[in-house]
Amino acid sequence: MSTSEPSTSPLGGDALPGPAAAVAAMLLGPVRAAAFWSAVALPLVYLPLVATGTVWDRPLAFCTLLALNVVAFLAGHGYDPDA
Repeated sequence: MSTSEPSTSPLGGDALPGPAAAVAAMLLGPVRAAAFWSAVALPLVYLPLVATGTVWDRPLAFCTLLALNVVAFLAGHGYDPDA
């Protein structure tokens, strides 16, 4: 497929209609910031869990925390705290 062919997307080439794209762009920054700082703070929760032995008593909760940390890391990856 060459780049000169028109798109056959049902939305006319754009992923979102105008108002939805504006709302998504407006929410992207705060969501990314929250995800970034969650990814930074969540490992601090691991220390008490390891120190008290809760990791061995509730492995599912610990694995859920790890998965949540990975999701927060991926969602907040593009955030720039200096910008």
